[in-house]
Amino acid sequence: MTSQIPGTRTPSSSPPTPSWRGFTTAWELGFREVYTVWLPRGRHPVSEVAIRHWQTWIRWLGPSYGPAIISILLLGTSGTDSFHADHAWLLLLIGTINGGMFAAAVLSWKFALLKANTLDELLDPCSNRDSLVAVISEAVRHRWQAPPSILAAAIPWIGFIASDSKWLGTLTGIMVLLNSTWALMLLVNVSYWLVVPPVLIIRLRSSRELRLRWNDPAHTSGIRTLSEGYAFPAVFLALAAFAVTLPGALDHPLFGAFLPYLYLWLLVLSLWVGVATQLSLYAIVRRYRIRVLDALAANRGLLLAENQSATLPDLVESDDQLSSMLSVYAAIAASDGLPYGTALVVQYVAAVVGSVVGFLLQ
Repeated sequence: MTSQIPGTRTPSSSPPTPSWRGFTTAWELGFREVYTVWLPRGRHPVSEVAIRHWQTWIRWLGPSYGPAIISILLLGTSGTDSFHADHAWLLLLIGTINGGMFAAAVLSWKFALLKANTLDELLDPCSNRDSLVAVISEAVRHRWQAPPSILAAAIPWIGFIASDSKWLGTLTGIMVLLNSTWALMLLVNVSYWLVVPPVLIIRLRSSRELRLRWNDPAHTSGIRTLSEGYAFPAVFLALAAFAVTLPGALDHPLFGAFLPYLYLWLLVLSLWVGVATQLSLYAIVRRYRIRVLDALAANRGLLLAENQSATLPDLVESDDQLSSMLSVYAAIAASDGLPYGTALVVQYVAAVVGSVVGFLLQ
């Protein structure tokens, strides 16, 4: 008869496959239906490198730069005096922003989809797992996804009606407003999908059945996927918030009156995606770690509970395994709260606060 070290098991020939694939199914649906992902990528499978197809380049660059190029050609051939080179550069800048939003959306969704099995495994034991992923599968539906972008399309025209600017009433002003409308619709769709998924993490805090590593929960594969998945968009949001402060150095930046509102929105998104999600993950890991420590302390043989300290000297003399047990306890107590440390969250908050100070100084 063969012996086996307690706490170990014979590894299987292949990694276990989660019996439940609810998160993968919901995220695959989003990969097909999210507007800023579907428009540039089409229906190519996630395993396929879509950028190798010429159709993908047309689907990506067309909606990005198409409105700007058409507007420049129309204004250039019309001979209107209100159109200058600065306006052409502005339209191309809007097109570049569009392309960047498309690329960021596709890369973010593909990153999560390629690692979706780790979240399936994380949520598999949860009795409410279907209601948890319903946050994603319901938000994908057009009745929830479309209205924010449609409402955003009205914002430039409300500003146009409320403004007394004669330039906005010219052909150039109208074309800039049309381009801004399209860019704002894309921005709101991207923002929508920056707001919705973190709700899943907030709801995970109420679950006590997550499948976590008992000795190092912060480095569970699903926790790492969630932490990394929100860290990258958070960095780009912080950079975008900083970029919005740059036009403040100009005397009269175009649409300067709207920059504070755009900055405020990017700031809120930065804190929501970069801080709220990581703090929620930290709370999940900390709560689980405390449960493991309490379970160890509840074992009377270890004498780790507060009311058992009086008998500890006798145990030291009679139990030569005490040091190893205390090492396990200490290792769990000192394990990380986040996959990449809480110091990064502090640095991120400091960077956001720094951009706020710069914006207020302007």
